[in-house]
Amino acid sequence: MGGVGFIGTHLCLKLIERGDVVYCVDIRDKACSPLLRQVAQHPRFRYVRHNITTPFGLRCDEIYNLAAPTCVQYSKSLPVETLKVCMLGAVNALDAAHNSHARIVYASSGSVYGPVVSDTSQPAAETGTWRLMLADGKRAAEALHRAYGDEYGIDARIARIFNTYGPGCELMDQRVVMKMIVEALLGKEVVVNGSGEQLRTFCWVEDLVEGLISLMEAPSIGQVRTVNLGSSHEIPIRLLAEKIVEMTGSHSPIVHTEARPDDVRRRTPDLTAARRDLGWMPHTPLAEGLRRTIDYAEMLLDEKRQANLSWAELL
Repeated sequence: MGGVGFIGTHLCLKLIERGDVVYCVDIRDKACSPLLRQVAQHPRFRYVRHNITTPFGLRCDEIYNLAAPTCVQYSKSLPVETLKVCMLGAVNALDAAHNSHARIVYASSGSVYGPVVSDTSQPAAETGTWRLMLADGKRAAEALHRAYGDEYGIDARIARIFNTYGPGCELMDQRVVMKMIVEALLGKEVVVNGSGEQLRTFCWVEDLVEGLISLMEAPSIGQVRTVNLGSSHEIPIRLLAEKIVEMTGSHSPIVHTEARPDDVRRRTPDLTAARRDLGWMPHTPLAEGLRRTIDYAEMLLDEKRQANLSWAELL
């Protein structure tokens, strides 16, 4: 589920590479992902267009539920649909797992913790701003996976995913790395919310996918296994902006806007459980990942320029 999305695309490619038959389920067309073009006709790739908010039947051994309306504008303008994707989507995916006796990995979010991140802390209950709508939906979906595990014996695992970056994003993607790269490549202002001192970590997408697969393949422990997946290397947002401007050779100014009231000072995953139980840690240095992501963004922009699009139409 969510196979045409940013992380889902890379997961499909990795599973096909290792010899699996992959059913890519998404409401979006597979053509929306430039990276899926290379496997569109692959004999082990099956594309299924479906909205996860409605029930479905699919015979399989493993289910990765990565479906989520992660676009900031989507969560703001369609809060009910956001919650439906999280909650009804979880119910339908869990029912499919139950009917197929399949193992399921659910892609949750590090935002469920609120301002405190720990392997032993419980997700915080936060409401009141539209930015937390997705986090509330993820918390509810996590509870559903535990309930299905307790009542029906579903073998479910939960990955709380923190900031992830890499090729495969759309140019209009609102994740901070791609957003800043595109701004810098177009010579536009690189926007930083607040002072830019807030600390974040950024995990290379292929490392993250390895973590998801390791979680799926981990032995069952008789309850829902939950781990954080992300990078533990912290960087201030202001420094990230400066690094991107430098690496793109851009002359874009870095502009600070008003700080968001719900923007936490620090969000860094505790990777103790992932390291101990899965033997997983990310290994791609940020500088290397940024270089490869910049190359990808430049390629997409060049394709649009060659199509004779105006500057305004590039985005």
